[in-house]
Amino acid sequence: MTLSPDDDAVAVFDAGARLIRLAPGFAAMLAPGRTPPAPGAPLADVVAALIGGPSAPGESATPMLLRHLGGGRPEEIDGVGRSFEIDLAPGRDGETRLRVVDVTRERRLRDGARRRETMQHLLVDVVRGALAGGDSAVAIGDCLDRLMRLCDCHAGIVAELRRLPSGAFEPVPLAARGGWVEAFAGPPPPVLLRAFDTLAPARADAGLETGDLGPTAVLPALDRGRLVAFVGLSARARPFDDDLMDCLAAAPAIVALLLSLRTHRRRRAQATRDLRASRGQVRAIFDTIREGAVIASAAGTVVGFNAAAERMFGFSPSEVLGRPFADLLAEAANPAALFAEGDGRRREISAKMRDGRTFPAELSVSRVAVDGEPLYVAILQDITERKRVARMQAELVSTVGHDLRSPLTAILGALRLVAGGAVDAEKSRDMLAIAERNGRRLMRLITDLLDLERIDAGMIAFRPAPCDLGAVLHQCVESHRPLTEAKSLRVAWDLPAEPLGVEGDADRLAQIVTNILANAVRFSPEGGEIAIRAACVGDRVRVAISDRGPGIPADFLPVMFDRFRQVTHRAPRTGADAAEGSGLGLSIVRALVELHGGRVGALSPPGAGATVYFELPRKTLRKS
Repeated sequence: MTLSPDDDAVAVFDAGARLIRLAPGFAAMLAPGRTPPAPGAPLADVVAALIGGPSAPGESATPMLLRHLGGGRPEEIDGVGRSFEIDLAPGRDGETRLRVVDVTRERRLRDGARRRETMQHLLVDVVRGALAGGDSAVAIGDCLDRLMRLCDCHAGIVAELRRLPSGAFEPVPLAARGGWVEAFAGPPPPVLLRAFDTLAPARADAGLETGDLGPTAVLPALDRGRLVAFVGLSARARPFDDDLMDCLAAAPAIVALLLSLRTHRRRRAQATRDLRASRGQVRAIFDTIREGAVIASAAGTVVGFNAAAERMFGFSPSEVLGRPFADLLAEAANPAALFAEGDGRRREISAKMRDGRTFPAELSVSRVAVDGEPLYVAILQDITERKRVARMQAELVSTVGHDLRSPLTAILGALRLVAGGAVDAEKSRDMLAIAERNGRRLMRLITDLLDLERIDAGMIAFRPAPCDLGAVLHQCVESHRPLTEAKSLRVAWDLPAEPLGVEGDADRLAQIVTNILANAVRFSPEGGEIAIRAACVGDRVRVAISDRGPGIPADFLPVMFDRFRQVTHRAPRTGADAAEGSGLGLSIVRALVELHGGRVGALSPPGAGATVYFELPRKTLRKS
């Protein structure tokens, strides 16, 4: 048999798979360093010479390969630096033809396309996972594992580079496989230094100097031209070729992107923490404002409500946020006009509480801009107490002015008549008595005013000690005996046999009883009766003093303990009780009772006189 020119890469074997002859071009296909097999060589040796494997059948995969040949389908095998497509086909006279085709270029193109497609999928999957909020460390490890599979490597690393003050780089492994970590035990490998110096991929067929990692590739990762990390791939069966290095060119960009995303997330997380802390600080400051603070949007809806505003209006933040600001104002107020001014000036308005009640408030509105959007900060102060105090001050000036002028006028008039000799000796004594009586009245008024001021300022002398309230009652009644006998008044007692123990200042308790008892004497009719009752009720001691006078009007009961409040239409008083009171006595009673931790009140059933009572905490007295 003769071989045609088309059979340059054909070997012919006999029925026993022994070489008969080789085509002239077959020798060019042999592995480097191999000589053409001699006639009679077995088929396995011919294939081993072709791909560069051992010639002994037991040491090669050639026999396994031969079992797959001859099925009518070519098989691809890899030689030393080359790839072949081989096929066994029957020839004439029982011969077998082994046909060999060099497909190294086609194989390289096909593998390159597969690698590029795999790299594209890798890029898409890793970036998609990272952008979806996945953990950057996990994404970097997954990226390394995929790169190692793509390159058929058994060792790899992704390391971040931190520049030291000396200018050198300190690698910080983010993901490592195989023996790469041990490679940093000594000086940096030369292949690593080459990549750092050139900022371009570097490879070494002999592997790292430390550790037997085989062919190695180092890919520097740049971020805006700055070296931030590198990817190392090693322990590959064959050296890294140009096609594979081109395919890996996108890997550093993926790593740089993942590191950039990690940095961005850390900064965003820190910014979020800072923002939350800032919001918490602003909210804390917002809530410490003593006045009610309400923030409204340009549309007029409430977007901020501090703690003082909650107490002022009775709304919780969840109830008021999003509602119109107008819901906090009475109908007469126009929020649009208030917002239009926004100059911070204070003005008085009528505000409305959650239950519909209104109260006077002082309002100032200031306009601020947040992210270009206008907001209106309204500061409100409940001026109910201020107006009440203003009314009291006006009443004080009016009442005190009248109460001071009246006795002074009487004193000066009486003294003028006496000094001018317009009256005789007997009449002079009457004038002096009038002056003395009005002087005492003036003294009571000044004393009461000073007592109230001391109580309000917390400067009144107060020395609490265990005492018997029953004894205080008897002492006060005894001191009023001249007044009760002058009006022929009877005192009816209803006290328990045991002591009425309380913790109090005996002088202040006597002041309480004296003021109540003085009113009872003043308004009792001639020959009337004053009833004094006391009892222990639970943990309290209750004392009630009643008279049989004209009683207290129902509309006056709620305000009778306020300052300068006096009943103007009770029965006229004569004789010893003709001098008017100061209107401060019951205010002092309430202040002193509350100073003792008690409470005071009054009852006046129609036609049954008046009863003033007070309760104090009970205290058990030791027997002496």
